[in-house]
Amino acid sequence: MELLGRYLSLALAEGAADLGAVDIPGPEPGVGRDVWISWRPLSDPQELSLARWAILSGAAILIEPGPLLHPELFAWTRPTVASGTVDDLLGLASQLESLAPRLFRQRWFRQRAARLRLLLVEGTSAEGELEQVRARWRELSASFSPRVTPLAHGALV
Repeated sequence: MELLGRYLSLALAEGAADLGAVDIPGPEPGVGRDVWISWRPLSDPQELSLARWAILSGAAILIEPGPLLHPELFAWTRPTVASGTVDDLLGLASQLESLAPRLFRQRWFRQRAARLRLLLVEGTSAEGELEQVRARWRELSASFSPRVTPLAHGALV
C-alpha cells in the first residue's frame, strides 16, 4: 500500500499537474475500462503523463517496475493500452512471438489481442516507423489491430 500511495502522490502532485494528462480516447461504449501496465519510474515524463491519464480516466493500473515491459506480464494482463518507444514495442512483439505455444498458436494470439486497442509510440519516430510497429503487431495475428499513434511530449494536454 505504501508503494501505491507514493505512486498516486507523485502522479497527482502539483508539479506533475503542469505536465497535464495525455489525451487518450476512451474505449468504445459497452467495453470495460482500460488496463495499462506502468513499468518505468514516474521520473520519466511519459510515464508520469500516462499515470495521470490512467488515474483520471479510471483505468486499471498494474505497477511492475523494470527496465522493459515484461512479455509474460503483458500476455497475462492483456492490457488495452500499451506504450513505449518504437524499439520497445517492436521488441515486445518479438518476445510475445517467442512465448506463443506451437499448438493453438493463433488462438493464443487471439486471446492476447482481444483487448489491446491502442499502442502509444513514444519519442520522435522517423517516417514509416508507426507503420512498421503496426505491421509487426499484425504479423503476430490478424487479431492484433490496435490503433498505433504517436505519444510525443508536445501532444500532452
